[in-house]
Amino acid sequence: MALVHNMIIRGLNSVYLQAPKIKEEKDISDFLTYMYSWSLLVHMHHDNEESVAFPLLEKDIGIDGYMEKNVDQHKLFGPGLTAFDDYVKAIRAGEIPFDGLKVQAIIDSFGEVFTSHLTEEISTLLDLEQFAEKIDWPYWNKKMQEKAVKAGDKVSII
Repeated sequence: MALVHNMIIRGLNSVYLQAPKIKEEKDISDFLTYMYSWSLLVHMHHDNEESVAFPLLEKDIGIDGYMEKNVDQHKLFGPGLTAFDDYVKAIRAGEIPFDGLKVQAIIDSFGEVFTSHLTEEISTLLDLEQFAEKIDWPYWNKKMQEKAVKAGDKVSII
């Protein structure tokens, strides 16, 4: 999980750092595809957590709501991520021009709480060590893989 979270943070950092440098129309199109792909990854990751990972963990340890703090954090950065998505969609639809500084402003609106969540969630998962004998990790991994394969976008027209 730490590797996935690190990849997500690095992706966000790269969008933030590169956005003001993107000026050419051909580069804007490619960058929007990158931004869209990053957002798809984040949405799929958190959907998989909420629909499969967290419920399975709570069932195994026998504590309903144990992962609720993490779900609550998803809700905190949700509006900012939606603003990011809406901005990308609007540009791709030709409704507004690309503005790298606007991209940074949108990320500034949710980036801190988002990256804090990604960091804090690792601690929550590490705390599951106290329930090590209760968690069926092979089954958990199998279900997570099944969900990822099923939910993954195999052919996308980005």
